[in-house]
Amino acid sequence: MKRSSQQEPNTTVENVKIRADWDSKFHKNYTGYRPLDKGTAVVDTINLPRTDKERKNFFNQYVDARKPCKILGISPQNFPKDKLKPDRIADYLPSDEILTVETKKDGGFGSGAKRIKMTFGQFMSKLNREGEHGLYLTTQYYEDDPNTVNSTAETDEEEKDQVLSDGDDSVTFQDMHDDFEQLEEAQEEENTEDYEEFEMRLKELYQPPMTNLIKMLPETPEFLNYLIPQQINIWIGATSTVYNEDSDSSWLSRFDPGDEKLGLGRNIPGGGSSSGLHHDHADNVYIPVSGRKRFTLFAPSDAAKMYTVGNIREIYHSGVIDYIPDSRAPAWRQLRDDGAILAEVYKFLLESSNDHELSDEERESYKKLIEADEIQSEREPLSELDPPSFSKIPPSVVHTDKIKDETIRNKILKVASERWPLFESSNRLTVELEPGEMLYLPAGWFHEVTSFGDSSKNNDVHVAVNYWFVPPTGHDIDNVYDQKDRYWLKDFELTKRALNWARNEEEI
Repeated sequence: MKRSSQQEPNTTVENVKIRADWDSKFHKNYTGYRPLDKGTAVVDTINLPRTDKERKNFFNQYVDARKPCKILGISPQNFPKDKLKPDRIADYLPSDEILTVETKKDGGFGSGAKRIKMTFGQFMSKLNREGEHGLYLTTQYYEDDPNTVNSTAETDEEEKDQVLSDGDDSVTFQDMHDDFEQLEEAQEEENTEDYEEFEMRLKELYQPPMTNLIKMLPETPEFLNYLIPQQINIWIGATSTVYNEDSDSSWLSRFDPGDEKLGLGRNIPGGGSSSGLHHDHADNVYIPVSGRKRFTLFAPSDAAKMYTVGNIREIYHSGVIDYIPDSRAPAWRQLRDDGAILAEVYKFLLESSNDHELSDEERESYKKLIEADEIQSEREPLSELDPPSFSKIPPSVVHTDKIKDETIRNKILKVASERWPLFESSNRLTVELEPGEMLYLPAGWFHEVTSFGDSSKNNDVHVAVNYWFVPPTGHDIDNVYDQKDRYWLKDFELTKRALNWARNEEEI
């Protein structure tokens, strides 16, 4: 079979040459901001945009320019930061809700890590009372939903019988179901489908256990109210606030130049726990609540230098990165520049054909792609693989400057330059983020996030919330989604109906 021009070459010499060609192509395709200074630069820092003029300037200088930015201040204005602190959060989020939690793997976290089930109360108890550092609460994926039959997460049976009782006064989704005046209508046969659709959309937007905050937390920060929100997530873990040099020496001693990750796993020098180097397919606003975060950023134009797990098909001007569905990404579904799955857009166009003039040729073409996508989406991803958007480069290589042992640092640098030769020529941005601040990060920007506890309070637990938005494709604040089919705008109309219903503002 002929190899795609974007697939991983076989030899080191071929690798360097072809990747250099990819690098040149990606730099031309991506028209957004990229750091030009060699070495490391610091992201812009601005005050929270509050006036219409400031919001428009923010759109022009950062959103449209695809440029990361640190923001002093928090939005939404009524963001419940005090209620999400480690010592209070169990009072506002349901302690008996069963969630899937990542376990530490090779010294860090990432989507390839094993996920287990436990209640939110058990999880917080392990962090707050037992000093557990090997668990991390992240995005709740549908296939891991404890309420679905196709869940792949493992259940800790011993934990299951130890449900904590604190937080019983919080509002679960079932409570919401019982309290709404529209419940009787929702139970009627003609409305059941609407109710199920609303519930699904609310859980997709406010990821559990954040679903409990629908009435409290706005779905969009005020200064970005022109973007369409996709998900609101909470991230909770624990990392020692005291640096342990012996711990670094222990895992660094396992350095193995023949190992895929150099024997270093996901460990991070200098303390903290790492997310692994990766990118997202949505615009991001990141808000620390407790502890602090260190972001190391690389522009989408440097994607060839990031040595992703997947083979890249295309990088759009928006920063969205699409992959080739192959052995490195067996279940991948093709994306377009606003992050929409192409097959889903085609289904939407065919189902709303009265609103869109389609030729017979277009209809047949759309149907063929949808059929191919259905086959593709049913393929099982390889369990040992990280998602295609993750880099093969270990976090310790991103932060070799934090390795104190000069001998081992030089050994790692030597092997890294041979295995990932383009990485050392990439330009990076860094930002330290603390409570009271936010980071705006456009789609496609690679980032390694190191989490730390709150050293000022000697509290190892770190909590953060983030918003993911549909990446904009237009260049006007009044028309940020310039797709003629209005796919995302139409889709969000139903989500807004679900939000109005959940907030008792609309009947089904």
